[in-house]
Amino acid sequence: MTRGAGAALLLAMMMPTGAAEPRTWISIDGRMIEAELLRRLGADVELRDKDGRISKVPMTSLSFADQDYVNEFAPEDKTKSLAPSGATGAKPKLPNPAKDAKLDTKVYNKAAGLFKVNDRSYNVCETPHFKVLFMKPVDPMDVAELAERLWLDTAFFHSTFTQKWKDRKMAIMLVNDEEAYEDAGSWFADMLNEAGQKDQAGKTRATWPKSASGTIYLPAKVADDQGVHTQLRVFRAFERSQYGGKAKPNFIKGVWIPFRTHCLASDMLNIQAGGVSGIGAAGSFAIFTGHAYYKEILLTGRSETSILRATGTGNDVSGVGGFKDAKSWAPELKKRVKKGDARAAIAELFGKDQESADEVTTVLAYSFARFLQSSQEKLSAFNKLCERISTSNQIPEPDDIAKFYGLENTAALEKAWVAYIESAEFR
Repeated sequence: MTRGAGAALLLAMMMPTGAAEPRTWISIDGRMIEAELLRRLGADVELRDKDGRISKVPMTSLSFADQDYVNEFAPEDKTKSLAPSGATGAKPKLPNPAKDAKLDTKVYNKAAGLFKVNDRSYNVCETPHFKVLFMKPVDPMDVAELAERLWLDTAFFHSTFTQKWKDRKMAIMLVNDEEAYEDAGSWFADMLNEAGQKDQAGKTRATWPKSASGTIYLPAKVADDQGVHTQLRVFRAFERSQYGGKAKPNFIKGVWIPFRTHCLASDMLNIQAGGVSGIGAAGSFAIFTGHAYYKEILLTGRSETSILRATGTGNDVSGVGGFKDAKSWAPELKKRVKKGDARAAIAELFGKDQESADEVTTVLAYSFARFLQSSQEKLSAFNKLCERISTSNQIPEPDDIAKFYGLENTAALEKAWVAYIESAEFR
């Protein structure tokens, strides 16, 4: 998996019993293999690949998700430290696989057929985990690379993420012009209306024309026929001078576009954790939207995302984001919390959604997401939290979330969150 691990490859005549099911293993540098876990040997693990070859791999060369998996299926070794010999008490820097992994974009196929959405046919650029739909002259490669990097980032930290992609890819549609973009939104609104979701259909019709991206949930038959998730991400491929203005033929270029990073990071976590029911949605803004802002700022250094919402009987459209400059989010929130001008209160934050959030709420959600993922131990707890959401179809109560983090109750979780905001680590 890594150069060191490759040198340590061992061939064995004996085939150990009790092996786990084959799965995708990811190295710290982003390389992947399909193999099954045989056993834990101190600070190493033995893996067997599909050709029967056995390799001895250091735990520290594996993704955090793989380490969580080994700890779950090798419980007798849970008490052993993963710290290398001679390690000090200094907090290790977290890996950043989305940025650091080396991806081979030459394997992406820009002529992988056609994909029909409503009455329009799009070219398909196919990658290991995505189908990027586009029309020339748009180049799909930047979005394809960004999507794969965010896929790898999520797989690195979540032990069951790769299983959700065994027979599915995700479709991303790049729309060339205003007419095609509004046509996609109208098609989705019609589907919502036909399904009896009239309020949501009205909100979609109001916000879609003013948005730069949206999500369409494909009919099951279309998704099955194309081998994709039902969730289709739609992006404008072009820039506009202002909402409601006429589209200019100025196509967006670059991999690390903040808004696209935000949207796709949100999509990855949504696929990992699954949807939530209406009665179990309290806390969704804090966890999912907070996570998307966290990844947007971590990976691009900026935030350009405003959450659109339609309110009132006339579905009046407005937007909300965080503070103006992403670099000020941490110091400004730190200052406001210290002065008492902002309250880091979990009950209040979990009561907010995109309809009721303001800029302070948004930055609080960002800080909460950062706190929940601020160390390897916390990332392991976040992995378990997302698994619980996936199996229960709801956000756990704060007291239950606290227990994932080894804390007694909500008050202890809140105290730890406030301490994190006030610390030098949050900057």
